[in-house]
Amino acid sequence: MARKGTYYLGRVVKTGALETDDIKTALRAPESITRYGSAWTFLDVKEYFDGRTSYFFGRLGKYDPDGEVSVVDPKKHKETKQRQPNMTRASSPFIYIPDHSGLSFLHVSNHIDYKTFMTRWAEVVNASHRKLLAQCDVDPITDLRSFSRKLKALDGIYSISATVSPPNPLFGPLWEDLKNYLKSRNTDRMKIEEDSSLGEPLDTDLAEHVEGIVQQSAEKPYAPDPLPIGDAAILMAADGYGKGYVRGKQGDDVIVIRTSETVRNFSFERDPDPEKLYKKTNDILERIKEERHMEHE
Repeated sequence: MARKGTYYLGRVVKTGALETDDIKTALRAPESITRYGSAWTFLDVKEYFDGRTSYFFGRLGKYDPDGEVSVVDPKKHKETKQRQPNMTRASSPFIYIPDHSGLSFLHVSNHIDYKTFMTRWAEVVNASHRKLLAQCDVDPITDLRSFSRKLKALDGIYSISATVSPPNPLFGPLWEDLKNYLKSRNTDRMKIEEDSSLGEPLDTDLAEHVEGIVQQSAEKPYAPDPLPIGDAAILMAADGYGKGYVRGKQGDDVIVIRTSETVRNFSFERDPDPEKLYKKTNDILERIKEERHMEHE
């Protein structure tokens, strides 16, 4: 039986002059970057076509530019060190689907956790596209059911913070007004912070909004009045277009709940067939789109 691992889902966010074609170019001809003694690049990237649209399969590779290996001399019964440049340390297979601006990628224990993957994948793209005033980031897609359970357990929310970027190509109807505002202002990134005063909780229905999204159906969509900007920003971040957190209380305990800590994930083979991993990833991204009633620009 094939060994399985945990794959996480993220959204590729483009800011400045960056276009999807620039990301594709970076995948086809990637540079290497070095961080804390380890080098990173994309390996064995291939572009596929499913009859309707294209997608990319490859691996994010971590390697040691100045690697060494231990070698045994059986005659002298000694062990010596031998240079082995560019020795592979780990690699994480990924699928990139431009139509969803979506990524799925493998968590590799002790080497490439999901936060490291998102950071290094974006850094390799940014080092490779050679376009000024252009930036790629990867933000996690939140598991709203887990997020909802945590929010409902709070006695009150005392702080909300989110950093968001305009979506492309999908957006959520509950934060459409915020999306339109960012677009009208030519804003690539906006940070929103709200803190309560005098020890009282914020006047927010964020937990109810998240639960409303989780429970909605095609026949009965969740359609509240326009959301306050802070609540809309958290939902925007949860859909993969930023990062955010809320700080609340359970009794006397202060609890921080981050959108990046409840990431949508699934189990799949560690050494995957590209087409099968694409179908699994695409099915989940389509389901997220339908569950959250997301629409194309």
